Amino acid sequence: MKKLFLHIAIVACLFFLFDRSLGFGLKYLYRQSNATDEYKISYSNETTEAPILFFGSSRCLHHYAPTIFEKELGRECYNTADWGIKNIYYHYGLLGNILSRYTPETIIFEIHPCDWLQTPFSGTERAASLAPYCGMSEACDEMLELSGKYWPCQLSWTYRYTGSLPNLLTGKFGSMDRSLKGWKPMDGVLDTTGIKAEEYPFPVDKDRVALLERFIKDCQQHHIQLIMVESPMYICSQQDVFKFVRELAEKHHLPFLDHYRDSDFVGHADIFYDFGHLNRKGAEIYSHKMAKELKAFIGSPTQ
Repeated sequence: MKKLFLHIAIVACLFFLFDRSLGFGLKYLYRQSNATDEYKISYSNETTEAPILFFGSSRCLHHYAPTIFEKELGRECYNTADWGIKNIYYHYGLLGNILSRYTPETIIFEIHPCDWLQTPFSGTERAASLAPYCGMSEACDEMLELSGKYWPCQLSWTYRYTGSLPNLLTGKFGSMDRSLKGWKPMDGVLDTTGIKAEEYPFPVDKDRVALLERFIKDCQQHHIQLIMVESPMYICSQQDVFKFVRELAEKHHLPFLDHYRDSDFVGHADIFYDFGHLNRKGAEIYSHKMAKELKAFIGSPTQ
């Protein structure tokens, strides 16, 4: 019996050493990756100390060009947004990790209906992208617990990177231009054939709303200026989609810059990549417009 326990202990130790060694190697590859998800998540969680950060999902990723905002606002900016229907579960964990390192001055939050509605394919599982940062902050760990990833990530360092393995093997050939500071422009022009407005016939999710409230509270407690924004769509819903956001912003005395139905953009196919995302030209035009608008709230460093 003693030999059996000894063998089990040896196997467990070997598993532990192998897992930690492989996990350490995958961590190195993760930090070196130039694939969109891995690069954006790594840089946003571990590296950026920009005073102005953009938060959001794909519409934020493709619409906000930090270098344009920097020229107008006189401060360094970084776009932390990522695609894949990232929602408040991901954003809250990311905020916790960033606050464990430093406190930004301003967060510009491109809010999306998946942040407060029970939209499909956008539940707690979206926080799983933070698996490589298990243990970095209480907020991150809480979101990983909700996603069901916390304990597997605690047990195995290798497990933290399994969802990224294809990108880690080819990551250095990824498509992120790091000089763009997190912005990923889309090149192409919208084909308007069969385009319909995106509708949101989903109930409000009280858990997501509560998390949004916590996101706002954490920003306020750290004296971070929080500005909620919404960028244009090619074609808009007939619903008053962002009524909830207006009321939330009013409740907490936050600015909400709503360009969802902005006539400078809506219906102009030449500046859209698809019905929900501006192309490179459209994003540059929008960033210039938003930078001037934000200047009234943020001002210049000398003010």
